[in-house]
Amino acid sequence: MNSLQIVKAKIAVKMVFAGAALIFSPTSQAASFDYYLLAASWQPGFCISHADKPECKNLVGTYAATNLDLHGLWPNDYDGSHPFYCGVPQSQINLDSPATWCSMASYGVSSTTMNNLAMYMPGVQSCLDKHEWYKHGSCANLTPDTYWNTANGMIARLNTTSFSNFIRSNIGKYVSRTQLLTAFNNSQGANSSSALALQCKKTNNISYLTEVWINVQQSKLASFPAYTSLTLDGTIAGTCPSSNIFIAAAK
Repeated sequence: MNSLQIVKAKIAVKMVFAGAALIFSPTSQAASFDYYLLAASWQPGFCISHADKPECKNLVGTYAATNLDLHGLWPNDYDGSHPFYCGVPQSQINLDSPATWCSMASYGVSSTTMNNLAMYMPGVQSCLDKHEWYKHGSCANLTPDTYWNTANGMIARLNTTSFSNFIRSNIGKYVSRTQLLTAFNNSQGANSSSALALQCKKTNNISYLTEVWINVQQSKLASFPAYTSLTLDGTIAGTCPSSNIFIAAAK
């Protein structure tokens, strides 16, 4: 095996059965994609319409009550043909709905990584990590531990920015889309909001901020959220209205 083949083997992923678990180990079959999308949730807004979920019943006092948390890190393509379920057995795809996420097989992630992930991704209480790994992470050409540790670090750094501080300082208030985009530009650099899409969900005639999606260059995950790490020409769209976006508080 030459050096190029060795590199490919280290960065790619395959699944082999080991008892009830699916273990991910190196192979030479890497997925191809253009950039990553970091999906960060504002959990209090998400929980307005998902109050029955375990992570919403236990939200107050947690990291996610006052910080953006992790929904997922998604390999994306400019043409919209995003890779999904790379090498995933049909048996696991069949289980990929919220009611059966917890029935999906384990996938070889370490307990240390899962303990850290539980803070940054409260959805692990509903086995969101299994859905995210099988649908998106399996295409990232990373091991489960590297994938989640990378995503955890990205969320932690995002929450140190003035953009995240702007969201926190407006809990319980209405803001406009322009205010949010301007806060991101002021935080990360002029025109950085071209990498940003704001997601809202309307409940009882109130548009709640639920997610912040940010496009990131494949090779710059470690330097996120620096301006130079952002993909400014990604193909994503937001759903928030121009005004009256409510930043919910944890309940």
